[in-house]
Amino acid sequence: MQMSRMEMKLKNIPKEMFDETKRLEEIAGVIRKYNLVKNGLTPENLRHILEDLGPTFIKIGQIMSSRTDFLPKEYCEELEKLRADVKPLSIDVIRKEIENELGRPVNELFQSIDEKPLGSASIAQVHAAVLPNGQKVVIKVQRPYVADMMMKDFALLSKAAKMAKISPVNQTVDFDMVVQELKQVSINELDFRIEAETTMEFENNMKDVRYVTCPQIILEYTTQRIMTMSFIDGFSIGNLEKLDAEGYDRKEVASKLVNNFLKQVLDDGLFHADPHQGNLEILNGKICWLDWGMVGRFAKKEQNILKMAVAAVVQKDVNLMKNAVLSLGKPKRPINHPELFNDIDSVMERYCSMNLEDMNIGELLGEVVELASNHGIALPQGFSMLVRALVTIEGVVAKLNVDVNMAQLFSGKVMHDMLEEFDLKQEILGDSKAFYESAKKSLTIPSLSADLMKSVIKGQTKVNVEPVGFDPLMQRVENMVSDMILCIIMASVILSSSLLCTTNMQPQFLGIPVIGLVGFVGAFGMGIFLIITIAKRRKKK
Repeated sequence: MQMSRMEMKLKNIPKEMFDETKRLEEIAGVIRKYNLVKNGLTPENLRHILEDLGPTFIKIGQIMSSRTDFLPKEYCEELEKLRADVKPLSIDVIRKEIENELGRPVNELFQSIDEKPLGSASIAQVHAAVLPNGQKVVIKVQRPYVADMMMKDFALLSKAAKMAKISPVNQTVDFDMVVQELKQVSINELDFRIEAETTMEFENNMKDVRYVTCPQIILEYTTQRIMTMSFIDGFSIGNLEKLDAEGYDRKEVASKLVNNFLKQVLDDGLFHADPHQGNLEILNGKICWLDWGMVGRFAKKEQNILKMAVAAVVQKDVNLMKNAVLSLGKPKRPINHPELFNDIDSVMERYCSMNLEDMNIGELLGEVVELASNHGIALPQGFSMLVRALVTIEGVVAKLNVDVNMAQLFSGKVMHDMLEEFDLKQEILGDSKAFYESAKKSLTIPSLSADLMKSVIKGQTKVNVEPVGFDPLMQRVENMVSDMILCIIMASVILSSSLLCTTNMQPQFLGIPVIGLVGFVGAFGMGIFLIITIAKRRKKK
């Protein structure tokens, strides 16, 4: 069932709540506070700065924590620690927001609303409530003006990104594109209708899975800024005492959790991107997945490539893994194929020497993401989110303290799916057709060989050779020649201007012929341009 959605509407934020100049001063003040010039931008400093700058930057940090293709691993790990807990809003503010969004008095909409919130974060606050029919629900209420303030922050960031384009700094990253991507992800999380639709999509995907559930969305009580869902009166999957007291088999719980996550990734193409134990509860023998605000998606093609990558690990096939990486990503620069092959071979050799039960699939795929990034191959955001989710799930399983290995279950499902998709009749038909085509082409081999020999004898044979690894060297030679030409021109201009200055040519300025003065200024400009160009080139290295 789809909700009818329009574009996300923003409120008219009061000017005193967001003054652009004051906001820039606030950002500059936070940066000065951590003395980045002296201390540098360490992972810890980056996390503290984002926390001090408020909801927009906290959300950016949370999103970037899954982007190991963009940030170094140690920065991503530190950003995962970002906390967004803030002082709760009063119940009167919450009631007013509910009435503004739903258009009716709170006492008509609910029998009661708990004054104490279940949780209070930088974007929303959550309260338990009871509907007029007696059903217990949870209301997620967006903080007033938070979406508007975040959009204004993104406007400032967009201006800064455009300025970065014309500055003499590393131009290998399109900051404007990154800002726009972060803005779109944030918009998706700020519009609660999207999260509601995603939750209902998951519920539909799991309709035949008896051991999985999720909160049911109350559509009549859900808008862009309010989301109402059924109350889940369960307990955290990490509560080992409760699991044991109620007679649950921890190994069975862990196996079902992992198998269901693999179903989300490999079958449904919609998976929970933040499956920590706070978002996983046990209710009446079922695993309940909470908070569908951050999700990853895979198209069928991406699912098949992911299966190919896992099959490559099982079969210890370096070429298959290389094909999977190239098929999944988009190269941002020419690929050095021998170097890529060697790097993949090094990773595969290290992991494939292990037994499956000792392998950490999250770490393996994380290294593949890092390797792809080093070779200028941009992988889809969903893949980075998957790596983070796998590591999180493995942490939940480890806390259950049972002998369940995700690598074994992952490879087992992939091989099972491949066997199910195997069609013997189609394989025989395909092989027969290939054999027929090969036999047909083999009949032309003698005549082609004769033509080739004739071309060789007549000297008409041409061999095209594509050297590998020469492009960087040729680029350096081209840069050196360009710099030398500019230096020669600059020296010629200086020499000519000096000779002109020895004459009485008119007009003059401060006793110097104007043409000579213009030459000196032009030479000075060329020198500055050359220095900036060389500096930019060194930064790119």
